[in-house]
Amino acid sequence: MKAIRIHEFGGSEQLRIEEVARPAPGPGEVLVRVARAGVNPVDWKIREGALGRRGAGALPATLGQDFAGEIAAAGGDGHFRPGQRVFGFARSGAYADFALAAEEEIAPVPEELSLEIAAALPTPGLTAYQIVQEAVAPRREQTVLVAGAAGAVGSLAVQLLRHCGAYVTAADRPGERGYLMELGARQVIDPASADFEREAGTVDAAIDLVGGEVQRRCLRVVRRGGVLASTVGLGERERGEAERLGVRAIAFYMRRSAGDLASVADLAAQGVLRPRIARVLPLDQARAAQEMSQQGEAHGKLLLAA
Repeated sequence: MKAIRIHEFGGSEQLRIEEVARPAPGPGEVLVRVARAGVNPVDWKIREGALGRRGAGALPATLGQDFAGEIAAAGGDGHFRPGQRVFGFARSGAYADFALAAEEEIAPVPEELSLEIAAALPTPGLTAYQIVQEAVAPRREQTVLVAGAAGAVGSLAVQLLRHCGAYVTAADRPGERGYLMELGARQVIDPASADFEREAGTVDAAIDLVGGEVQRRCLRVVRRGGVLASTVGLGERERGEAERLGVRAIAFYMRRSAGDLASVADLAAQGVLRPRIARVLPLDQARAAQEMSQQGEAHGKLLLAA
């Protein structure tokens, strides 16, 4: 089978398409014929070595974690059978014709969903779902600011918040205003604007997907007793500022969960969630896809067609 692998950490030139042996599933695992693999920022961070051996495992390594496809073989008496459509997280690397996955990290794809839509959901969908449900826990008419709202995670978070009845202020580039208003944002503001704080007003909660100065600006508009949840970490300066302002600051990390995957899939099947797919590229263009992701050129989710 074909797989996109790295033999050492570095730039996108390290990505190679190679012929490798098809893996065999063990107990609690399935072998999936990959239809689409999702490209996430964590993929190129692993390629660069930012997460060390913890991210890549033993080298050479096949990259990618998000996928949707069809089960080719099961490694025991589990809940899944050959021919079943599933999506979730690959254990052996998703940038490949076939991938291993643990049964507790995948879920069935509802009949109403295409494999393309399903492949766009695992990392962005669970990140958005968990940060909204667990960190923000929105109430009807609560005001929530989402910074980086037009991205793969942000756009799903906006949709989930609106589904919960929250009022959403979306912060992103001015060119994204039309798209974000379509998703139900009450207003769209430019995070680089000198009037950011005035335009945002005071909000009950903020989701920060950007970091840096944008994160600090988000902190300043959250009411005392409110919450800021960030997927890009919190520095000592930001933690100190949050404490001074009386804001609960959370550094949020997504957890792989079959139950949450199923919940996200159901919401997508109902039409509540519509992932924004930027482009679908062939597997052998993984290098171009990672470069687009790293340079911020993709407006939405990038997928690879295996």
